Amino acid sequence: MLEWYVEDESAFLLFLREENKCIGYCGGMVRSKPGMGSASSMAQYSFNQAILSILVRPWLIFHRELRAKYIFVLRNIWHKIVGTRREKRMVTESAKTEPYVALVVIGVRSELQGKGYGSQLLKAFENKVIDLGYTKMLLTVISDNKKAIKAYERNGWVITQIRGKSTSMEKVVKT
Repeated sequence: MLEWYVEDESAFLLFLREENKCIGYCGGMVRSKPGMGSASSMAQYSFNQAILSILVRPWLIFHRELRAKYIFVLRNIWHKIVGTRREKRMVTESAKTEPYVALVVIGVRSELQGKGYGSQLLKAFENKVIDLGYTKMLLTVISDNKKAIKAYERNGWVITQIRGKSTSMEKVVKT
């Protein structure tokens, strides 16, 4: 998925380096107009490679991680085939959504967690959002990930919605 961050004009990736080793990273996606989220955008970007992988290794279609995402996969196949209808519907439904930057991914090497690197990444992410001219940041985290939720809250994020297994959070920054 690194290629998606490099190629997609709405995506970016930041990282922390210590002694020439990546110790942490975070990535975001600018959402200035209605459209697909990051997961669907990545899926659409890598669609051809995914099809090729399944043709070469058909048993992958039965892998437990893929089985858990069958609905997501089918929805993205449908979008690839009939994309324009879905795009029109999405524009109508979310035309009033204000622009924001989504925190798509964040991670710190496990042996270095708890040392403030996650907070450094979140601050760098916030600075990138400001540099891009936005003030609103959103993220979604698995509700069971209490450690991450507490870390986000320590860094000024607030919970806006809990739906099923997902918790949505937001932070508005001043420019």
